[in-house]
Amino acid sequence: EKAKENAPLPGMDINPYPLGGIFRMWAEDSAVIIPNKKSIIQAGAPPMANPMGQQVPLFACMEIAQEDENGKPVLPLFFELEDAQNAVSQAVSFDGGKAEDFEVVGLNLPEAVSLLTNAKEETTAFQFVPPKSSLEHIRDYLTG
Repeated sequence: EKAKENAPLPGMDINPYPLGGIFRMWAEDSAVIIPNKKSIIQAGAPPMANPMGQQVPLFACMEIAQEDENGKPVLPLFFELEDAQNAVSQAVSFDGGKAEDFEVVGLNLPEAVSLLTNAKEETTAFQFVPPKSSLEHIRDYLTG
């Protein structure tokens, strides 16, 4: 509601959708995906960059992939750098090592979808992890 008030766009609306559905709508030019400004800056955009038209950045650490029930590696992809860094810290606390030895890398949403659609079955799968800040916002909204 706040975004609607601050930047009214006639004929447009802001709605939550599952990532796969909204990506499909974006690919068909039926929707616009506007990334988090803080995340695009953390991914290398200049501080004055306008989020409109920017790719949605994702952050990952290859060393924290986990296995699914079939033993296949699953790599978590985070929408916010802090979430990726927190996952690395958690992995280090469970498995040992030094967090500074784990590299968090960036990629964007179309790259991740391309990797998924062109992947062979035995390759690593991805798990898109919703931002902690979004989950907290939803929880706060629902609990009043």
